[in-house]
Amino acid sequence: MKIDAEKIETPGVRGGHAEEFSSVEKELIQRVIHARRDIRQFISTPIPADVLARILEAAHAAPSVGFMQPWNFIMVESPEIRGRIKESFNTVNAREKSELEGTVRGELYNSLKLEGILEAPLNIAVTCDHSRGESFILGKAPMPQTAPYSVCLAIENLWLAARAEGVGVGWVSILEKSAVERILGLPPGVELVAYLCVGYPVEFRSIPLLQEVGWKGRDRLKTLIFKNQWGTPAAIFPDRSRVDEPSLPPAPRPDISARALDKINRKTKPPGSLGMLETVAVRLAELQQTLEPKLRRKRICVYAGCHGVTAEGVSAYPGEVTEQMVLNFLSGGAAINVLARHGGIQIHVVDAGVGADWPAELLRQPNFFPRGVRRGTRNFHQEPAMTAAECEQAIEIGREQVRLAVEAGIDVLGIGEMGIGNTTAASALLVALLGFDAEKAVGRGTGINDAALHRKVEVVGGAVKKHAPQATGPRGRYWLQTVGGYEIAAMAGTILEAARVRMPLVVDGFIATAAAAAAFDIDSTCREVCFFSHRSDEQAHGNTLKALKVEPILDLKMRLGEGTGAALAMHLLEASARILCEMATFDSAGISGAIDAQG
Repeated sequence: MKIDAEKIETPGVRGGHAEEFSSVEKELIQRVIHARRDIRQFISTPIPADVLARILEAAHAAPSVGFMQPWNFIMVESPEIRGRIKESFNTVNAREKSELEGTVRGELYNSLKLEGILEAPLNIAVTCDHSRGESFILGKAPMPQTAPYSVCLAIENLWLAARAEGVGVGWVSILEKSAVERILGLPPGVELVAYLCVGYPVEFRSIPLLQEVGWKGRDRLKTLIFKNQWGTPAAIFPDRSRVDEPSLPPAPRPDISARALDKINRKTKPPGSLGMLETVAVRLAELQQTLEPKLRRKRICVYAGCHGVTAEGVSAYPGEVTEQMVLNFLSGGAAINVLARHGGIQIHVVDAGVGADWPAELLRQPNFFPRGVRRGTRNFHQEPAMTAAECEQAIEIGREQVRLAVEAGIDVLGIGEMGIGNTTAASALLVALLGFDAEKAVGRGTGINDAALHRKVEVVGGAVKKHAPQATGPRGRYWLQTVGGYEIAAMAGTILEAARVRMPLVVDGFIATAAAAAAFDIDSTCREVCFFSHRSDEQAHGNTLKALKVEPILDLKMRLGEGTGAALAMHLLEASARILCEMATFDSAGISGAIDAQG
């Protein structure tokens, strides 16, 4: 009798694949892995002995080279020893700060809490004993570093087991290793691998802290996977055409809006008495597909670009001010920086087409994205502002920021801009797309005089008349390419991608609204995700909002741009969500409702 070896099944194995874990268990493992965080802030509650035992048992179950198990775990409880280790941290931390002094990243570094040595109820020093085991350790001699690597595996087990128990772990690496080894009395041949702060955390963040504050984003997986040799890409995601592109959210449930409206109507207030806050709350519930919408993580993208049309004398400021303002954004000195800090909003500064050579230090800033398509657009009074390929590239710049926001767990995104000459480009877009007269579409922008205003009207009206006969394809895309700006096209790309993934998007002022007009023409579903922050004091903005049939949240007579209006409006969007989530109902508060009308 011939036996087919491929059909032999062993216990726990079916069809050549282990079947020891259910789909629920597999999902739980993934959940624990992705929920692990580096914790720096702890509460004082001690860890129960049985919980600590399970955590250490998980660490001890780690694999190790030659099964040498080179780890030890020193439970550091002594306040005196911890105080000395904290002094070591302070020494190294001061040295690290000096490396970044005077830079934007230095300011961010100073704002971070990097350890919880004294606050955590327990510190654990994890060591590697290189002499552990027999004289011959299987596999160690060819790669001696596998001994401390094995300890790192034990640390990961400890970390994941702690997370499953609701216990937080923070790895403190800003230490003088030799000093800590002396403080702990480690013998020769035993080295410190990790110093851990362990305890119940103040919170487990939804994304890593350094990612949340903009220090560094998570790298894209597809760029890290090679095939056979270094540098050869490996395509292991055949079911997705673009690994970098976030998958679409599930189809919206048609009942969410009705349920959110019913929920807010049951709050302890007369129906509709909170006005636009109630409308916004319902929209947020629909976009996030939950009756508990959250807007904790907020980000504004400030896109910058130069404009060739400034050669026509349409601006009160020279074009180099665009570059100078980008530097101001990155040094934290602009109005948008002040308002963002006040509102706990991240800022991404994006060069979509600035005529500048950025210094190397600036290019390393984690919140700066040098994506310039070209060193400014062409003069659209003479020729199209950009080619079709350049326009598509600029739109993609904006789409990229939405993908980054999705990866970072951002709840709401805003758009703002900087570009000398961009009110001229925005006015031309509105004349072309909404049929405005040039005289009514053009305003004073940065404060031009009467002569410059007259010239600006001539330039806008003449350019639209010049380019209209050649108009082809989607009008929004054609006019973005012909009279728009790289930063305006990028904002339109952000709106288009936000609509695709249904992310709430806060539109700033006049120029951002012109970008929205183009995006609406390209894809009408963009209207569903856009919240218009304010009515600008720029002449045509009010009429533009009316033409688009949208209502602004604020009217503060502002006309600065930069995303300043979006930053202020985000406060009210978050307030709307909190009303829906936190305000009591008549039933929960024990308050009598309205008296039914009597017949």
